[in-house]
Amino acid sequence: MNDTSAGVARKYREMLLQRTGADRLKMGCSMFGTARALVVASLREQDPSASPGAVRQGVFLRFYGAEFAADERERIVAWLGRLEPTPHGSPRTVSVNWDDLEVALTANPGEWSCYLDARSGEVQMMPADRFDAAEDWPSEEEIDAGLAAGHLIPVESLGSNVEYGWMAEFTGTVRDVRLRDRLEVALDGQGAFRRFKTVLLDHPAERERWFTFRDTRLRAAAREWLAEQDIEPTTAPRRA
Repeated sequence: MNDTSAGVARKYREMLLQRTGADRLKMGCSMFGTARALVVASLREQDPSASPGAVRQGVFLRFYGAEFAADERERIVAWLGRLEPTPHGSPRTVSVNWDDLEVALTANPGEWSCYLDARSGEVQMMPADRFDAAEDWPSEEEIDAGLAAGHLIPVESLGSNVEYGWMAEFTGTVRDVRLRDRLEVALDGQGAFRRFKTVLLDHPAERERWFTFRDTRLRAAAREWLAEQDIEPTTAPRRA
């Protein structure tokens, strides 16, 4: 079904053709990243306890499942799920770079793909559009090899809904009734993140309290993510 009129479709095509080839490719990569983030959110909504392997399998089936014969599709699904940790095995000890992990957990999934290197504890972040040859981004082959060997672990972003929930939770702790009302208004509708931060600019004490509140929630989310990956960090977050 296509409910777009011919005139609008033609105008849209003309606008796209006015962009450079690189820009159009970037748009495509960003759109794919957004679509993948929506699929991941849908899978986790259906099964909040879904393991990383199950999510990888679900993403593959949603995007590419119909493009393979049944036997090949089953083989790929099995391959994607083979990296699951042993349920009762000893957790891996990793010298986690907490700053890197926190950045990855709050990164825009439409712009970045993130992987924790279990050997070093560092996080590798790759932009969706790796056009700058001067940057030393790992190749897709290197990423695939790291995933296959179990050295790299995909880090899925928490998503904007989680941080929005933190902002709403923080707003409920504000004692200044007038400021609390302003924050509640700021959180209503599109652009809530920008408005929320703008309101707090006029209240430096509450702004600092928000940073501390957010850091606490983010560290807890990072610890939960590590536990889900069966990883025991040998380092502590920089901020106490």
